[in-house]
Amino acid sequence: MGEAKRRQKEIAQLKEREKVWRESLSEEEQIILLLAERLDQRLVGERRFSEGCYHLAFFMTQYLANKGIIVTPVVGWINDGTWKGVTSHAWIEYLDKKTDSSLTYTTHPKDQPTGALLVQDYVLRKGKASYTYYKNDDPIVAESIEWMRSVPELESVFSHKVDEHKIMLNIASSNDARKYLENAPQVENTKILLV
Repeated sequence: MGEAKRRQKEIAQLKEREKVWRESLSEEEQIILLLAERLDQRLVGERRFSEGCYHLAFFMTQYLANKGIIVTPVVGWINDGTWKGVTSHAWIEYLDKKTDSSLTYTTHPKDQPTGALLVQDYVLRKGKASYTYYKNDDPIVAESIEWMRSVPELESVFSHKVDEHKIMLNIASSNDARKYLENAPQVENTKILLV
């Protein structure tokens, strides 16, 4: 089999796998999928919205709550596999499965490579990096934070991010997405983006 035919067969198998996955989703998961795809396409992609993981996680939480779907906003940590440190990050979970559309575009792709469009733990589109997600109690987080504190060049940025992480963690754990969104900078025409 030639390379082109092999690749064609591989693409057909991937499309069939995605079709089966989409058909397996519950009504609530279908709504989460639609929201993640629209945010990815219309906000992150078309408008180049980046470094807004907290905003997107809290927006998705509130939007879905308004539709009767309760998700958990998670403020945790990620690693792109290129260094020992971790970066504060937010995503949502429904039935303990992650959804994250905030990494598909980054303003500094050399420093922060793009990540997957992830819906209910399913990779809809790969990014340049395969991010690993960590919750706050993961031992790797403690090790990474200890290492980052030992690097003088990271000290000022890291301490700022840790403070920000604590604030966002408090918002997520108090289920106060609405309050965050009321005080956050507004994303222009968000409702239009979702129609």
